[in-house]
Parts: sequence; C-alpha cells; structure tokens
Amino acid sequence: MVAIYVSWAVSGAVLLILAIIAGIYANKRIDGILIDHRGRYSLTHFQLVLWTLTIISLLSGVFFGRLIHGVANPLDITIPTPVLGLLGISLASGVTATAVKRTKDRTNASTISVSGGADNPPRLAQIVLDEEGTFADQVVDVSKFQGFVVTILLVIVYIAVSVNTIGATLSARATLPTLSGTWLILLAISHGAYVTAKVPPSAGTADPSVEARNENPDEFRVQKRHQAPAAKAARPLQRAA
Repeated sequence: MVAIYVSWAVSGAVLLILAIIAGIYANKRIDGILIDHRGRYSLTHFQLVLWTLTIISLLSGVFFGRLIHGVANPLDITIPTPVLGLLGISLASGVTATAVKRTKDRTNASTISVSGGADNPPRLAQIVLDEEGTFADQVVDVSKFQGFVVTILLVIVYIAVSVNTIGATLSARATLPTLSGTWLILLAISHGAYVTAKVPPSAGTADPSVEARNENPDEFRVQKRHQAPAAKAARPLQRAA
C-alpha cells in the first residue's frame, strides 16, 4: 500500500517535471505546455495535461507498487472501463476542439484572438475567457468555465477515491480505482457542451487576430514572463529618442 502511494507521488513528480521541460522548450514558460498554437492558454491543453498526470502517474504507481511487492507479473493491471471512457472522452474532445479551432483559423482569421509578443502576452485566465470576436479576452466563456470546473471536480473526486481505495487494500492492486457511470456521464455532457459551443462563429474582429499574426508572425512569439514588461517599458524610451 505504502509502495503504491510513494510510487504514485514519484511518478507524478517525474511527469510534472517533463511537462515543465516541454513548456519551457516550446514557449519559454514553466506552464508553456498549456499554451496552444494561438499563443493562448488553452482549456483543452489544461484538461489533457491534468488527466495525463493523474491517470498515467497512478498507473505507474500501481505498477511499481506491484513490482516492489514481488508480484509475479506486475504488468498484469486492469484499467476499468469507466477510466478508459474518461480518457477517451477527454482525448476525443481535445481532438475535435483542436480541429474546430484550426478550421476557424483558416476561415475566420480576423475574428480569432491570438496572444504573444511584448504587447499581448498570454494570460492564465484565458483558460476560461472568450477567444473570438470583438469581446475576446474581455468576457468569460461559460462553456469553458463549466468545463474547467467539472474537470477540477472530477480530478479531485478520482484522486480521493483512489487514495481511499488503495488505503483499504492490504495487498498489491491488480486494477486501477474506478468511477461510477454518473461521473462519466457528467464528463461527457461537459465536454459535449464545450465542443458544441466552439462551432458557431462569433461576430466582430478580434484584436490582435490570427490574420494579424499571419502577416507578422515574429511579433507574436511567446516571451518569458519577465521579458514582456521590459519590452513594454523600452517602447516609450525609443519613441522619446
């Protein structure tokens, strides 16, 4: 039991470090893995990264726990159907949402908001903010907000269930903890609402937009957090000179 807890924690830490390294390499930020191709913090990225860290670290923890306990075949682990369904819903939603976004980038480039550069750095709040039209980054997108809340709730519930289930196990587990169908239905409804809400186009022109970024891509590179303020402060000095 203790071996699973320790292995789970270590696996989670290793995966988190890998995610941080990937974010720094791609976008020069420790949370850069959450930034999408528009230079914005993405709910889809957040959901996939969070579930990956939770499920894969637990799977690794159960494996190493079984290995430490001397189980004959530590790889003989069952992943319950609801957990596979959870991962399937999250991945399908992520792929569909990304496809919708990339299609809109081509067909409605002037209405899609982007971030990057010194004047418009990405913000973590963009996970729940509108990303299209005149009011992009000015109003909360309720479909994204509910998706964010439901994801956080389900991750907490699953971790709590896992801790309780593992704590009640006296020997090495052969299966991951599961969730009831009710929670899976809630997740499916949440992701369905989020993806469906992304389909209709928004009115008005975003500032800055995908269209503007396509014309001047070098001006929209995501910068380190401490670089953006410095670049902004330098602009008045240049104009004064």
